[in-house]
Amino acid sequence: MNITHHAGRVLAPALLGLGLTACASFQDRPPDPAVTQRLAEVRAIAGPPVSSFRFLRWTSFEPIGLDHLLIFTAPRDVWLLRLDGRCRGLDFDPFIGLNSHFHLVQSGVDSVHVRDNPIPCRIVEIRPVDSAKLRHIDNEKQAPAQPDAAPTATPAR
Repeated sequence: MNITHHAGRVLAPALLGLGLTACASFQDRPPDPAVTQRLAEVRAIAGPPVSSFRFLRWTSFEPIGLDHLLIFTAPRDVWLLRLDGRCRGLDFDPFIGLNSHFHLVQSGVDSVHVRDNPIPCRIVEIRPVDSAKLRHIDNEKQAPAQPDAAPTATPAR
């Protein structure tokens, strides 16, 4: 028996087991509190699910964890997309694609594509987001904290 062949037969199951353990621990990680808070904020100002939206281009996007994505298609048009499962690379890859049919993005049909992820992430829910309320929330977060009025010191005698 070839030693290389034997080593491959022994190592392959061990490496597969390590890979599955890594995937399981990744999915078992508790969610990031900042992501959970952002998703709650956006859901609170999102409308009910719709089946589709018109799409010519987007101006920006914001991943919220690995399974939600905000798409800004115009200054007043913002969409919250819920994806089926975890979309690997969504949280750090600045290059995504969004497929559509005849300039229409449909839940259950269309997908988000992340550059370094060969598996497309199917869109399972689309919700319109109130862009004015979203801007208000974001502006409040960016405003410097107002210091409390400091008590006036009385001069020492």
